[in-house]
Amino acid sequence: MRHQLLTIASRSRSSSRKQLSLLVSRSFSRLSSQPDRPSFGIAFDIDGVVLLGHTPVGGSPRALKRLYDDSGRLKIPFVFLTNGGGFSESKRAQDLGQLLGVNILPSQVIQGHTPFKQLIKRFENELVVAVGKGEPAAVMSEYGYK
Repeated sequence: MRHQLLTIASRSRSSSRKQLSLLVSRSFSRLSSQPDRPSFGIAFDIDGVVLLGHTPVGGSPRALKRLYDDSGRLKIPFVFLTNGGGFSESKRAQDLGQLLGVNILPSQVIQGHTPFKQLIKRFENELVVAVGKGEPAAVMSEYGYK
């Protein structure tokens, strides 16, 4: 029994990594599909790198503004990554945008629970327990879980 659980957990973890890789790839391709875009993007960790609590770290707002041109159009695509969660990507994008002084789209935010968006069809009729800070049940409901 223990071996079965470990095997299932291992498969699930491998599947989650593949889903996250696909999600990051899709986020960058959506952002970089416009003409005159570089062939690379940047992934920023949020906690302790861009923000400490609700305070921007060092020159992070200034650095992020350099990723946009003078008209406010994104020059270099980027995403924010965090193992945190508890709020929708829309809310996190709005909060980050206000704290950092730049426009951030929900598709530029990848949180610990974000891969569950891609898994709804697989688990739509299964019991899924969402635990964490913030509003995890509301987030999962927004993704389409019951």
